[in-house]
Amino acid sequence: MSYQVLARKWRPHDFSSLLGQDHVVRALTHALTENRLHHAYLFTGTRGVGKTTISRILAKCLNCVGPDGKGGITAEPCGVCEACRAIDEDRFVDYIEMDAASTRGIDDMVSLLERAKYVPTNARFKVYMIDEVHQLTSAAFNAMLKTLEEPPEYVKFILATTDPQKVPVTVLSRCLQFNLKSLSPQLISSHMAELLEKEQISFEKPALRMLASGARGSMRDGLSLLDQAIAYSAGNVTLESVREMLGTIDSTTLIRLLGALANHEPKEIMKVADEIGARSLSYTQAMKDLAVLLHRIAMAQQLPEILTDEEPDAPELRQLASVFSPDEVQLFYQIAIHGRNDMALAPDEYAGFTMALLRMLAFAPLEGKMPKSLPAAVTHKEEAPALPKTEPAKTELPAQQKAQSVDTQPKAPEAPAASAKPVLSTQELEGIPWDHSIATGKPVFVPQGSESAVPNLKKKAAEKSKPAAAAPAAKEVNPQPKAPEAEPFPPEIAAAPAIPSIDMPDDDAPWVPETDSVPPDDLDWMAPPAWPEEYSEEAGVSVLPPAPQEKQKEYIPAEPVQMNAWLEAAEKIHLDPASQPLVTSAELESFDGQNMKLTVDLEKLTAHDMVAKLAAELKKVLGSDVLVTVTTAPSKYQNLRTLYAQRFLAEKQKKLSELKKDKRILSFMKVFNVEPKAEDLDLLDKEGKVRTI
Repeated sequence: MSYQVLARKWRPHDFSSLLGQDHVVRALTHALTENRLHHAYLFTGTRGVGKTTISRILAKCLNCVGPDGKGGITAEPCGVCEACRAIDEDRFVDYIEMDAASTRGIDDMVSLLERAKYVPTNARFKVYMIDEVHQLTSAAFNAMLKTLEEPPEYVKFILATTDPQKVPVTVLSRCLQFNLKSLSPQLISSHMAELLEKEQISFEKPALRMLASGARGSMRDGLSLLDQAIAYSAGNVTLESVREMLGTIDSTTLIRLLGALANHEPKEIMKVADEIGARSLSYTQAMKDLAVLLHRIAMAQQLPEILTDEEPDAPELRQLASVFSPDEVQLFYQIAIHGRNDMALAPDEYAGFTMALLRMLAFAPLEGKMPKSLPAAVTHKEEAPALPKTEPAKTELPAQQKAQSVDTQPKAPEAPAASAKPVLSTQELEGIPWDHSIATGKPVFVPQGSESAVPNLKKKAAEKSKPAAAAPAAKEVNPQPKAPEAEPFPPEIAAAPAIPSIDMPDDDAPWVPETDSVPPDDLDWMAPPAWPEEYSEEAGVSVLPPAPQEKQKEYIPAEPVQMNAWLEAAEKIHLDPASQPLVTSAELESFDGQNMKLTVDLEKLTAHDMVAKLAAELKKVLGSDVLVTVTTAPSKYQNLRTLYAQRFLAEKQKKLSELKKDKRILSFMKVFNVEPKAEDLDLLDKEGKVRTI
């Protein structure tokens, strides 16, 4: 006898052996017991959950005559009578199974309905089972409606579909509908274990759990995978063989990956990604398995008892649950599921997988990243002690210190409180290597022989902590370096009329970032203090460092006259459409006759080719070579774009004033109680199209 697959060999033959569909079994059992039978049933659900199996069991219940041949309709078919055995062996004449995927036309349906007029050959009921009924044509549905509504008393219709939304409502209203559930992985794995014990095949429970997860709620798919696993492992179903067969990734590899993320080790992350590719595994499947692992970690953080000691990776998951914060786990999970969707858009799977990992590495939550104790070189300005007042002096100060105290300029802005600990400048902080352990404040695995950035910070702090030399005289305490005068634009441009500025409401502007959304503690400790001075405990006053001997050339801030001259010059510059936004968005920051510094609010406008084109056009307008530097900065609304918007608004206001002189418009405004605004007007060009700025 030939081998029979497990899904057919162990197919349920009665309601008692049916798994996972208790709600359907209960309803049909009561209906059969009380003889309250409907003439049409509709079973819906995913593939392999028991739609055809329930149809065959129901057909046996309707036609079973018992072992003695005197039985009637029952909820427990005997399985030994001729009708039961014929239905199980698929040779019962009065049980007709029709596949709507292949016989879906009007002619097939008409032929079926003509045969339905005849009484059963040797059965109590003639049962028609139409599988995948949603694939019937509209004409076929219309042909069966009348018979489906009032069939002969000896005919029963059983319809099955995986997509009930495609079934016409006229058919749904004529059927008794049952929705079959997808089976849980636990139920599928336990059923697999029972079958393997009956088949006398050795197995490992983790292997069955992996097969059940791959079945995705379908018992038939799960048993098909089990057949494949038995053949692949030569009769010994192990976790390693199932993992190789399914192409899934070992959880140890993914745990190594998450450990590298916890330790902020990019090299280790790329090493694990390369190992996955070397084993010819799917990066899409790896991203899916990573999301599953992160889900287990998130569950372990909220419900620690959910991880049992039977799971081989339970200790590692508990450790990761303690290392990662819940915010990080949620962030990594979101990146993983979205990264899996982005795989199709990536150049290749490796690029999509590694970019998702780099996003996990870069987009760590800011909350909770502050170290409990900051290094000596980085001082929080809010925690610094306030400067002591100089008025109630209890001790006699030296004469020189008194002079410094008395001659301190009262007009200077009050300096923020300085800490007794030294403060590094922004340039020095940028030169110090980043230490992830300081930023996160979490325990990490530190390899032997590695050096931290903390000693370097302390070394630089010690160098900055040396007291500054006292000023020789009181008048030199706060020296004011004289800024060089700015060189003007050429006369024909500098004489341009002043352009009025636009009063932009910053509070209502949607582009103004809300600083309240950023926790202050996350930013203040990174920024340098606003007033670079040192504090002397002995003197009780702030002593500014001496002025440098050699003055470096500085950019001169742009004056209003220069700003107007720049806008006048910018209007004469015409670049290609791709580069013109640089001209309309640029704002003059400083100009000394040879060096011009501009700012824009978009990074893409600082491209080298755009700046080169702008410098060439400026040479034509100004008549001399100009070195142009373009950087990014928030807009101050002092550019051509704002100027054009002002002119456009002024034109609208002029048109509105003209409209208000029309008596008909005034009457309309009075009747409907409306007051039009200039912003609501649309200006038309000669062709009748709406003009834009």
